[in-house]
Amino acid sequence: MAKGVTQLEKRLDALLLYLQPHWDFLNCHMVNYLTDQHWTRFLPEAMRNEINSKKDLDLAIENLFWEKKRSTTEFSEWEDFLTNAEHEHLSEHPELLTTVDQLIAEQDKASQITIREFMSAKKCHEVELTAALVDNLIQSTGRQHDFFIVDAGDGKGYLSSRMALQYGHRVLGIDANAANTESALNRNRKLQRAWNGLTERAELQSQGITPKRRGKKSPTRNTAKSIPVLENYKTTAKFINTETNFGNLLAEHFPKPSSAGNLSICLTGLHTCGNLAATCLQVFHAQPDCQILCNIGCCYHLLKERYSQQEFFGNKTLMEMQTDFGFPLSQYLQMRQIRLGRNARMLAAQSIERTLNGKELPNITLYYRALLEVLVCRHAPHLKNELQVGKVRKFDNFQDYIQKCARKLDAPWLASIETAELQSILQEFALDKHFLDMFYLIRMSFAPVLESLILLDRLLYLKELGYERSYLIDLFDPVISPRHFAIVALKTLP
Repeated sequence: MAKGVTQLEKRLDALLLYLQPHWDFLNCHMVNYLTDQHWTRFLPEAMRNEINSKKDLDLAIENLFWEKKRSTTEFSEWEDFLTNAEHEHLSEHPELLTTVDQLIAEQDKASQITIREFMSAKKCHEVELTAALVDNLIQSTGRQHDFFIVDAGDGKGYLSSRMALQYGHRVLGIDANAANTESALNRNRKLQRAWNGLTERAELQSQGITPKRRGKKSPTRNTAKSIPVLENYKTTAKFINTETNFGNLLAEHFPKPSSAGNLSICLTGLHTCGNLAATCLQVFHAQPDCQILCNIGCCYHLLKERYSQQEFFGNKTLMEMQTDFGFPLSQYLQMRQIRLGRNARMLAAQSIERTLNGKELPNITLYYRALLEVLVCRHAPHLKNELQVGKVRKFDNFQDYIQKCARKLDAPWLASIETAELQSILQEFALDKHFLDMFYLIRMSFAPVLESLILLDRLLYLKELGYERSYLIDLFDPVISPRHFAIVALKTLP
């Protein structure tokens, strides 16, 4: 058994002990905030007693969240509650994290360039750091010519393109959606044609030189550089599970995968959705050719839990294709039959860092949806907790929101509610809107705690299987990219 197992088990024990009194709170639904009286049901009386008005709420949000003033006595109960939660964050336990510099002694930082023309600033940040890390992991083996990269959940090919074009790796992008694989190839054709110009601009910018603006009538650039040929990037549409044979797929797409007997695979994925992140860890263990793993997961709400009843999912077909469980992975948590619940998993995927940085309160839609549930209880109680409203866009006010919901749900009873009643309910719960904002923020403070439980379960799974060289890396800026942790593992290479 790999080193660090006991350390991880102790941290998980502490997390579970902390979370134990709060599971109902973490799995409550904000839709029911008003109908089920969440404020009085889930918050201790001592905390509620410190906030009695909108003035108190505004001051508490400003001091406790936006400014993080934790030295006052006015909201001492709230301060203690938030501080206790923060002690459970991964950032408070650096002994469990590994930095890229610790993992790779010398990084080739000179090869990192910034290309923004084909992706958002967020995606650029993620792709640059992930591609550089994957390249360095492969280079560190001394057998880079034997390696192929399999990009799980390839999507539009952002990461695959960078690894193929900039670093010259042979990459097979796999995505369950055939339309995504075709989009990735189309994007790559455009990127391939523009690559030399983009790299030249990036090099100038790195030297502090502002390159000339490129126009449609700019003369053709005369450069000795040849246009790269993306023969080293292929895509295929396939649903990945532990039975997927990457060796066979590589042989189909690359005529001569590698020298005989030396096929090595780096399995990577940038924000692999839901269960795919857990599946990648399981595939890494199941297939001897998978020598390196570098995975950044996301969409925890789509995980298939072993001990939790599966709730409603938007993509039911995709969920039914999943045969393996995504949580818990470790034997330690399986023995304890730990379950999260879908609402807790959804909460784990929210970003407290981005919320605090932008001083963001929840969208008015959340409050309107809670008011809608009040109307449901009054006019159609048999539909309580049954309506799947989804996103409602471009409404002017509460009345407009209700009318759009009525049309979307095909609900004549909702459309017939008179304006006077809608105005009345707005007045009745006017103050509750502000209490809902505070409740939303205090609940979100648990997001990093829940994410810690999911990520440490994954790391422990690898450690239990004997992979001593398995690591949890804080890779991205959490404000730019909320899902910022990477799981990295390396098998002992011959």
